Amino acid sequence: MALRETFRQLRQPAMRRGTINLALASFVSAASEGAGFVLLVPLLASLDATTGQASILPTGLELKLPVLLALFVALVALRAAAEVWRALSVQDLSRALVDSLRMTAVQGMLGARWRWLSGLREGEAEALLVSDINRCAYAVEMLASLVRLTLALAALLAAALVVSPPAALVAAAGALLTYLLFAPVRRRARAIGEDLSERHDAIHANLSRTMRGLRVIKSFEKESEHASLLDHGFSSLRRTERAYIGSNALAQAILQIGGAIVAALAIWAAVAKLSIPLPTVLTLAAIFVRALPLVGQVQAHAQGWAHAAPAFDNARRFIEASQAHTDTAASAPAPNFRTVLSLRDVGVRFAGRESALEHINMEIPANCLVAICGPSGSGKSTLADICSGLTSPDTGTVAIDGTCLEGAMLRSWRSRTAYVQQEPVIFGGTIRDNLRFADAKATDDCMWAALEDAHAGFVREIPGGLDCPVGATGRELSGGEKQRIALARALLRSPDLIILDEATSALDSASEKAIAEALRRMTKKTTVIAIAHRGILPELADQVIRLERGRVVAP
Repeated sequence: MALRETFRQLRQPAMRRGTINLALASFVSAASEGAGFVLLVPLLASLDATTGQASILPTGLELKLPVLLALFVALVALRAAAEVWRALSVQDLSRALVDSLRMTAVQGMLGARWRWLSGLREGEAEALLVSDINRCAYAVEMLASLVRLTLALAALLAAALVVSPPAALVAAAGALLTYLLFAPVRRRARAIGEDLSERHDAIHANLSRTMRGLRVIKSFEKESEHASLLDHGFSSLRRTERAYIGSNALAQAILQIGGAIVAALAIWAAVAKLSIPLPTVLTLAAIFVRALPLVGQVQAHAQGWAHAAPAFDNARRFIEASQAHTDTAASAPAPNFRTVLSLRDVGVRFAGRESALEHINMEIPANCLVAICGPSGSGKSTLADICSGLTSPDTGTVAIDGTCLEGAMLRSWRSRTAYVQQEPVIFGGTIRDNLRFADAKATDDCMWAALEDAHAGFVREIPGGLDCPVGATGRELSGGEKQRIALARALLRSPDLIILDEATSALDSASEKAIAEALRRMTKKTTVIAIAHRGILPELADQVIRLERGRVVAP
């Protein structure tokens, strides 16, 4: 499967030229080496000291010694140039393939429906995009080397057939038998490669949890425990890698010994049984000495391919899954929310779980503040996702002013909404950079107006104002400041609907009050749905919707 996927990727128009270059460079390198060994026969057997001439088997064509030596040097130079060409072709091709796979995976992930994205395992996408796809580059290098080595062995076999067909066939049969006997070793290399992918997934998941929870880890003085957990993951990874290296080294040792025995038997048979002349035997010996490490390298690179191939399978499965869940294109004009957002008998069910929402019937008037309350796991965030068009219900209908949100209309409606999550996402850079994430063409006046509407006038008082650096993930700002910047960014989109998911749950009372007042004022221009467990928002809301176990209950 991985081999078929690799060749399918290499046949793509963007990589076809690189694949052809690699094949040609490998062929020239192998052919020049084989031709060089054929020249050994006339140099050893037919050199005439009187005339300084030699014949090239099997045609009997006679050439002077300087010409033969010049040919030999030319072949060596040709092979060296071909190797440089091949090395650059491998690098270009492996990078192009990795970039293509990575961008296909990224585009598939970004274009997938939210329902599928939210079901990804923690660290799964990061492990694929960073570790597995990088291993695909290693797999391409192994495959390219296998092509080169196979062609080189074929060229040496052709040279040996020119010199002595019987001895060449005996040696070829021995080499093929040895390679086939090592099939279990290659299967073990693949099993180790699959285990390596799992180890990478676990490490990325642990790293993700650790980085997100640094504050909690330090406050509970759990630094050493988390360091030990990560150390265990890295140690497991190293043990898996060591198992592969050990298996590879042992296979090489056995292969070298077995190959030496086969070569010795072939030369013995050539001298004792086939009565081949000594100069020819010496040429065969030179060919076998050169071929022996190549057979070992074929086995090693075959193991390397088997070890890295699972990364291709992982990438293929991820890309196919993401493309199977591609979001519908926004081909229809977005509906304008002027009167009411209505849900009729809406239900959502996640695989392996109870219904997240069931029989939801409700209406949300335009230009009002709606609070969605309820205990954790009651379906609040799922209901917000349905209202914002981020996902579609499994049953029932959602409509804006009577226009049903489904298919292309659902995606279009998303352009008229804005989402502010519980932990506000603030990007590195300046406040201006973060605001322009919503509208790249926003003027300073528009940004200041949005900041005022979001009760974020503090920006005027800080050094730099709009151009104040916020640090990575907004660490230079307080929780309330980040939340208000995120709210201003949402407002810059001029949405018909703003969703706030627990936007005030982690704030102090002053910050909560400031944001609540800002939300109250926003209803003059837009509709606001705020998810809240408790606090001031339900008290200020025009409508309170309470959920329990996925159903609407009386407030």
